[in-house]
Amino acid sequence: MRAHVRPSRALTVVVFATLLLALGVTSPAFADDYPSWDDVQNARANEAATAAEVDKIQGYLVTLESKAAELGRAAQVKGEAYNVARELLDAASSKADRLQDQARDAAAQARESTRRAGQLVAQFARAGGSDLGISLMLSDDSDNLLDTLGTMTKLTEQSTLIYERAQHDKNVAAALSDQAGKAESARKELAASAQQALDAANKASTDMLAQVAAQQAAADQLYDQLAALKGTTAEVEREYLIGITDPPDPPTAPPTGPSDPGGPSSPPDPPTNPPPPSSSAVETAISYARAQLGDAYEYGGSGPDSWDCSGLTKAAYAAAGVYIGAHGSTSQYNYLAGLGRLVPVSQLQRGDLVFYSDDGGASTYHTALYIGGGQMIEAQYEGVPVKVSSLRYTDLMYYGARPTG
Repeated sequence: MRAHVRPSRALTVVVFATLLLALGVTSPAFADDYPSWDDVQNARANEAATAAEVDKIQGYLVTLESKAAELGRAAQVKGEAYNVARELLDAASSKADRLQDQARDAAAQARESTRRAGQLVAQFARAGGSDLGISLMLSDDSDNLLDTLGTMTKLTEQSTLIYERAQHDKNVAAALSDQAGKAESARKELAASAQQALDAANKASTDMLAQVAAQQAAADQLYDQLAALKGTTAEVEREYLIGITDPPDPPTAPPTGPSDPGGPSSPPDPPTNPPPPSSSAVETAISYARAQLGDAYEYGGSGPDSWDCSGLTKAAYAAAGVYIGAHGSTSQYNYLAGLGRLVPVSQLQRGDLVFYSDDGGASTYHTALYIGGGQMIEAQYEGVPVKVSSLRYTDLMYYGARPTG
């Protein structure tokens, strides 16, 4: 099951333009409420009017940025739900395949045991001068063969062992066949659940990208107007707005504990002096991640040309020979927590992983590779290519993880 892949777009266009429709900006009537270029030119006539117009435009864009973050988180949450469903499916598929192999082997063993028992019947018949052995040996009814053998009173001790082994192998084969059938049914149910999760994630992205396409020009104009009023550039204004809408400080307390027993949690005795990361593995992972910059986002993507967040981090560290857990940010957090590799975000070092959660730590919906200097490499969500971003503090988990050390 592969999700559809959309063309890459600049992050700032996706972030701000996406939200115009979310705010109800769906008609030209609302767009008329935005400042026109005439408004901007008139405002530049005096300082007070300029300041007022700047505040007005910034107000629009701050609201848009906050709403954009909400839509982005929603898309990421749906993507992680798909990863969780797919992980369950992968485990069920492995179990079903294993049981099917075991059932085939057991059936072959049961046939061999029954054949040996049939030889025993023939030998017994020859020794007793009876045609009973011949009639049973020629019969295709293995159940009747074993039942009849069980009633014979003249079997030797060796004969009894052969009979018991054949009966045991028959029971084992039947039990494994039943288990394999149930496992296959479970696999089909989980496959349907995974497909539903993927469909939901794709629908969320389709809706989001449709909003982007409809309102991209309006968002660009707002930034151009703001830049004209302030004597800067649209890109500078985008970065500034992102900065003031994200909390300026990292989380100062660990999660209180997950509501889901299988979700992320803080270690009972978190390390206060975690070991330094392995520089060679870190640089290999970062180099690999950098080589993917500009690649498209795809739900469940694990390369070579499209990725989701945990697919990218998993592949980056796999390139360094380091396993960080299954494909899924929650799985990777849990796996590394189980190894005692969590580190407070205040002690992040180059190569550590960071995680995001919007439910108090019951699950994580996003992960990224920290590269130092307050920056990270991430596959954020559909429509946004793999990129280097400033570390965001909204929903940032108190603990990151150090895959090496």
